[in-house]
Amino acid sequence: MKPEEVLARRLRAEVESELAGLLALGREFAERPQTEDSYALRARGSLLHDFYNAVERVFVRIARELNGGVPQAEQWHQQLLDDMRLDIPKVRPPVIDDSLAKALGEYLRFRHVFRNVYGSVLEVDRLVPLEARLPATLAAFEQQLRAFLTWMVDDA
Repeated sequence: MKPEEVLARRLRAEVESELAGLLALGREFAERPQTEDSYALRARGSLLHDFYNAVERVFVRIARELNGGVPQAEQWHQQLLDDMRLDIPKVRPPVIDDSLAKALGEYLRFRHVFRNVYGSVLEVDRLVPLEARLPATLAAFEQQLRAFLTWMVDDA
């Protein structure tokens, strides 16, 4: 087996493992509390935070193996997300499309707020739209990621 085939298969296995965790998070999300007390809001916010963390871990793995590394800019989280939309000739096709990148950008911004404010500051009005879109966003991510993984193994 060629070294690039080994790399593609290893990266695929790593990404599949991350995706399995994301899908488990999606099932946990479906059972989240619907109350609006401080404890429930923190728990609900934590699920949204964890969702984007898992997505970003997938992107980091891809960037390290195929893009030559993770962006080093101050706004590297946003740059990493933007990079995943790019078609890099002779390297890789886009991992996600523009529409999904825009949707994921909302979760990235929420994660920043969640990490940098006290839980008591969380607003239900900010959580509800993200929660409503999470199942569709997760489904789109899974579909586009699986298409990318198929390309990666077929191209190796």
